[in-house]
Amino acid sequence: MSMVRAAAFGWLAGLAILPVLLWHRVLGDIFGSFHWSANYVVSELSPWLLLLGGIAFMLPVAVSAGTHPDSRLYPRGRRVYAAWGTVLYLLGIVLAVEVAQVWRLAH
Repeated sequence: MSMVRAAAFGWLAGLAILPVLLWHRVLGDIFGSFHWSANYVVSELSPWLLLLGGIAFMLPVAVSAGTHPDSRLYPRGRRVYAAWGTVLYLLGIVLAVEVAQVWRLAH
């Protein structure tokens, strides 16, 4: 594995771990009260699903880091994957901050 690809996977791991480190108590309460309902998914799970979606879109970008554009591992829409991953991750962060503020008011 090249150093560029290793650095990309390091950043991706950091992006995955950051929300857990910042909001571990909020996540514990949210997943502790898990139940199947549309209200629950929209109001409490949406930030975390957006964060996971952003990381999932960034995965092909990390796999193709350091490869030549003619390589079979280089996705055609690499910039699109990076853009969607960034947008979804940032939306997830914004919503996670809001969920954490509401949680803090309730506790």
